[in-house]
Amino acid sequence: MVSFTAGIGLKNLLMRGKSGFRIVGHLVFKKRYTSKTGFLGHSHENAYLLAKGRPVMPVKPMKDVQSWQYTGNLYHPTQKPVSSLQPLIESFTQPNAIVLDPFAGSGSTCIAAALSGRRYIGIELLAEYHAIGQQRIAALRARRVA
Repeated sequence: MVSFTAGIGLKNLLMRGKSGFRIVGHLVFKKRYTSKTGFLGHSHENAYLLAKGRPVMPVKPMKDVQSWQYTGNLYHPTQKPVSSLQPLIESFTQPNAIVLDPFAGSGSTCIAAALSGRRYIGIELLAEYHAIGQQRIAALRARRVA
């Protein structure tokens, strides 16, 4: 599992539910811009690779520092770039696997999964973003059929 949750959220995920997950990797996505400023300007995104049991090692491990293509947050305030999600999916799942995104937002993970030859399940609470995700997936399907 890859989690873009950091700090307290990650600690709660690992401790609260006794989920059995452990951190097996830390990824940094370097941005070419700064979001949120306070004591520091945030110019990267963190993601943690979590695993249970004895997962199969990837055939071609990815580097722990990756680039982040700015989306302009056109569809969602925390939109992830498909170009950053696709290598994660391809490294840590097999073709035709099911990719689950329980916080699907505007559907970027589902699109990355489809482009990678994986099936997907996206769950989104807010109807506005669910509709946007559906439209983006429909547009992807239309391009593939044409």
